[in-house]
Amino acid sequence: MDALLEMKEQLQVLKTKLDEQEIINDQLLRHVTQQRMRRINRNVWQQGFCCLFVVTFGNYVFRSMHCSWYFVAGTTLFMLLCFLATLLPHRWVSEEDINTGDLLTVATQVKRLRKWYKDWYYVGIPLVVLWLIWLGVELYFAFNRDLTLLLTTIIGALVGGTIGGIIGHRMNKRLIHEMDDLIEEIEKE
Repeated sequence: MDALLEMKEQLQVLKTKLDEQEIINDQLLRHVTQQRMRRINRNVWQQGFCCLFVVTFGNYVFRSMHCSWYFVAGTTLFMLLCFLATLLPHRWVSEEDINTGDLLTVATQVKRLRKWYKDWYYVGIPLVVLWLIWLGVELYFAFNRDLTLLLTTIIGALVGGTIGGIIGHRMNKRLIHEMDDLIEEIEKE
């Protein structure tokens, strides 16, 4: 009989230790998830800085090159829409769910954000192509149909756009990889 009571006590002690271990693992997973989401959300503010740069400095340069106010307003609108298209999806991943909610819900929210990042190419690339065509037309008329100056400027814009596109593509891949790791880690637990 004493052996049975002793085994029950040991079983209760083991259950208590297991519960404590699960609580610690849950807290650690939530903390890691929070840190990863902070790194992912850093992209929003980088995009915001780029948007602010183009809206201020870029539009100043476009006006100094005698581009139309329509083009400047269109560029500003384009940049603001791109910033909002980055900011709003990041709000899908709720800080409250990370802290106290179901982590599988967080994984679903991160999957949705990841899908947005992967699908953004289908929206962003056509918009950039249209914007570059509009820039070419604006510069053609701003430079009084001087093809040499136009080609020089377009080549410079294409080189800069290619470098920026490569940097953006790498950032996008890094963020998608980070989201994949986060989803895998949450679903593993």
